[in-house]
Amino acid sequence: MSITIPAEEEINGSTYYQINVKLPLRSYTIKKRYSDFDNLVKTLCHHIGINRKDFPYTLPAKRIHWLNKSNVVEERKQEFTHFLNNMLLDLSLRNEPEFLLFLQLPKNFKFQHRPQIDENGEGGDLWYDVYRSLKNQLLEELNSLKSGEGNTNPVRLKERIHKNYQPTINDLANSAAANNNENKQEMMKRKLYISQVQSLVTQIENFKKPSSWGETDSNGNSNGNGSRRIFGGMGGGSAHVKETDDTIALTNQELLQHQLQIHQNQDKEIEQLRVSIAKQRQIGEAINAEVEEQNSILDQFNEEVENTSDKVQQARRRAKKIL
Repeated sequence: MSITIPAEEEINGSTYYQINVKLPLRSYTIKKRYSDFDNLVKTLCHHIGINRKDFPYTLPAKRIHWLNKSNVVEERKQEFTHFLNNMLLDLSLRNEPEFLLFLQLPKNFKFQHRPQIDENGEGGDLWYDVYRSLKNQLLEELNSLKSGEGNTNPVRLKERIHKNYQPTINDLANSAAANNNENKQEMMKRKLYISQVQSLVTQIENFKKPSSWGETDSNGNSNGNGSRRIFGGMGGGSAHVKETDDTIALTNQELLQHQLQIHQNQDKEIEQLRVSIAKQRQIGEAINAEVEEQNSILDQFNEEVENTSDKVQQARRRAKKIL
């Protein structure tokens, strides 16, 4: 299951966002305004009994004057998409009556424990929908930790990791392993994607602010565990990776940015590989269609040759009778 917002519509001077909801057995579309999203968060906070600032997922900020409305709408479409998909993955919120009412689902409707990634039918698309939603969530968590904004309570963060993020990664891994005999290249690509989101989880778990950035006191001494390098894992251990000349001079902050850049480059390379494979598939299908057409022509030619041969035999027999 996933949610996308591909378009918007202007009705009586208000912008309504077209929300496409894809469930395992059906898909449908609803239209919601910004105020509908705002009311959803308000009612959820009131029902749960928390302050709005403690709500784990944020909406795009309100703007009084829009200098470029089209850009604002495009940004909101992306942020609303992330917001709703994050809600879908949150086991503690996804079945709240207010959220079900927002999605125009029956009161007795219940989402499954976690999205079931079924590789039959549209399973491939669903796998990537879940992956993209999870990766966006993890990036938002990491950015919130770095900026000190959002819900960075360590207890709740640990709960989200163990109840939401890690089980979803396990589901993605199990789904990829269950179909490893169908397409080896696809399996390797998915394993690489899984390692990337697992790496993001590790970075979030090991994040400690401010000591994790190696800050020092007025005497130049390291605060707490700030001297530990995040490269190859926090602290020692048998899995420690030897640093290279490119990374040994970097601070923890620079090293983290370096790792994120590597992940982005890998994403680009994988996307290029996907495009190349898609082109090869198109070429293969074109060749197959051409071969089938040529076979059909050859079959027709053989039939014509056989008919001509029969006519020649008949002509010979008639000639013999005349002679």
